[in-house]
Order: sequence, then C-alpha cells, then structure tokens
Amino acid sequence: MLDQNNQNCDFLIIGGGMVGLSIAHQLVERKITKNILILDKEKKLGMHTSGRNSGVLHAGIYYKPSSLKAKICVSGAQRLKSWIKDKKINLNECGKLIIPTRVDLDKQLDILAERGKANGAKVEFLDESQIKELVPEANSPSQRGLWSPNTAVVKPIKVIEKMEEDLRSKGVRFLNCSLKWSTNGDNQILFSNQNKINFEQTINCAGLQADKISHIFGIGKNYFLMPFKGVYYEIKKESNIKIKT
Repeated sequence: MLDQNNQNCDFLIIGGGMVGLSIAHQLVERKITKNILILDKEKKLGMHTSGRNSGVLHAGIYYKPSSLKAKICVSGAQRLKSWIKDKKINLNECGKLIIPTRVDLDKQLDILAERGKANGAKVEFLDESQIKELVPEANSPSQRGLWSPNTAVVKPIKVIEKMEEDLRSKGVRFLNCSLKWSTNGDNQILFSNQNKINFEQTINCAGLQADKISHIFGIGKNYFLMPFKGVYYEIKKESNIKIKT
C-alpha cells in the first residue's frame, strides 16, 4: 500500500476492476504513460463485480449486428483468449449449447444463429441425437439446439491478479483507499487526513459506484445507477451430473 502523501500522476484511475486495469494496460502498451495511479477502496482487487461474474468469454451470438457490442465481442474474445493462453491462465474452452425451454421458443434459435453468423461467430445447429451425445442430461423440447464451439470460460479473478502483477512490474502504482476524499475541482483529490493526490487526467472505472464518484466531481448529478443482480448456480463436485459444456 502506497503512502497517500504527495502522490502525483499523469492518470488517476478510480477503480481497480477489469475495466480500470484494462485501461491502464492500454495506456502502457500504447506508450502514452506509465505514470499511473490506480485507486481502489478494497485491500484486494476483484472483490466486487469484476471478480465475481461467470467468467464467460461470449462468442458474439446475442448482440444485434453492427452494434458496438457486436463489433467488439468477437475480436475482443479472441484477443483475451490469446492473452490468457500467453499468461498460462487456465481457460476452459468448453463451448456453449443453447436450447429452448419451451417449443414455442425454438424460433429464437434461428434469430441467434443469424445474429451469430452476421457478427462473425461460429455457430451450428444440433439435432436431438447430437445434443444427447454432447450433453446426455440435456433435454430440448424442440429436439434441436444451437452450438457455439468458441464460447469459453475463465476464472475472472485469475485474469485480474495477472493484470495487476503485470502492471506493477511496469511501474503502475496501486493505492488502497479506505479514507473519505473530495475534490477541489483543480486536478486534485483531498483525503480526510489532508493528504493529496495531484493528477493530469482521471478516469472513472468505479463500476456500481461510478455514479457516486461522478457526483463528487460535479458530473452527472441527475443520473443514478440502478444495479440488478444476476444469479447462477454451480454444480457440486460430488454430483452425478457431469456437464462438460
């Protein structure tokens, strides 16, 4: 943990999650600056959304063609896969099987297939026998499914840990900040113990706290985040069900 007294940086990044770390990585890779300070309220990075999500590297099936998400998803997943393999992080290239929960939802598979193809993702239809061969426990009411072989899964906390390690080795500094702070609007934040951080630029990557950070800087005071929690299940290791995709 750095001393909060007399800190100066070119870029102050508020939030050490996946977005904040990725931006710092790009600033260094593009030789813009290494004089970066990442501010995070937790003692360990990845304690919130970035380190607790499903870790799925989506293949680009769901997004409307020509949308920003569609444009970056396929190439972004490929770049991240290459980076993960280069850093020797475990990657589960298990693919994804999409099946309807009701017969009347089967037509959605055709929409997803067209979107996937338009976005450059690899997809193919499987019949009932192919589904059973791939996942014996699966049951498709319409007797068909959509297979995405390039969908993969990684433990997001491992990505965060490796990115932090790489950034530290390149001179990027990290500051755990549990103190209250404010800004005087002059490229400076002031802590409750009167220590200061001076910066040229600041980037708000505070996730679900991003609105509160913006308000401190006097920006977007009429906007507020409304978070929604997603829930997913993990099959116990002792379970007889062994889903491999």
